[in-house]
Amino acid sequence: MCPQEISMQDKTTKKTSNKRPLVYKPYLKGTLGGASAVKRGLKLLAYYAMFAFLYVLVGSALQFGNTALRVIMNLLMVAVCAAIVYMDGARLGEAEVAFGEIAYARKESGKTVEKKDLERCYHPLKGLFIALIAAIPLWILTVPHAVTAVRQVYSLQSLPKWVAGYSNQAEIWGPLQYYQQSAPLRVIDIFHVIARVLIFPFANIATTDNPGLMLVMDRLSPLLVCLPLLGFPAGYLTGPRSRAMVHGDISSSNKRAQRRKKKAIKARQARTPKKNELI
Repeated sequence: MCPQEISMQDKTTKKTSNKRPLVYKPYLKGTLGGASAVKRGLKLLAYYAMFAFLYVLVGSALQFGNTALRVIMNLLMVAVCAAIVYMDGARLGEAEVAFGEIAYARKESGKTVEKKDLERCYHPLKGLFIALIAAIPLWILTVPHAVTAVRQVYSLQSLPKWVAGYSNQAEIWGPLQYYQQSAPLRVIDIFHVIARVLIFPFANIATTDNPGLMLVMDRLSPLLVCLPLLGFPAGYLTGPRSRAMVHGDISSSNKRAQRRKKKAIKARQARTPKKNELI
């Protein structure tokens, strides 16, 4: 065998040994819904409210003139929000798998598992259900905006002060009275403002200079608000694997401890004959 093949085998062995072992243990599958899932959904909605506040604070600083830089930075902001939600979902998934293992052991021992305990156990679709609970209020706010959104056009602005000098000339001032008309605030206008805040990064990408693309963003607003929320079910699904890695680390530590113990025993046994020879 040539030296290159030996070195390649050594590298493969090192890569294999560096991988964390996975030890899956049985756990009791929980229920999909429940009061705890609804509370988690409301907590996820509070996360999104925090993201919207962050959009307002930081969003204006991300309105770059360079299109590529503007798109990258605003999408990066959305990705950061999704990553925060992802980590929260992963933490909950691992915790519920751990509780499911306890509930499984309790059931195997003949004890009764109550409904409230089943709600705390892992279910593969629970992360998606929690994200859906958080998305419903956002859909209520964005669907009216998406349905009634229209292509933006330039609106009438206030008249300059020097025009007031012609107020005594009816032939000039009469037509200009149209500029003094102000549209009343409607309920749908409030939905428009809230929806634009919720999709602020995507509105930044479109900009008001591109009314066609902005209209597309407005129409897609019920879907765009869900993008950061999708990080939660994605993270939640990693719960079994994360828990298996914990068990794998524990198993590896136990094996290392056993190897050290065996080496210590062999070392003591090796020293004992030498002492007997001296005697």
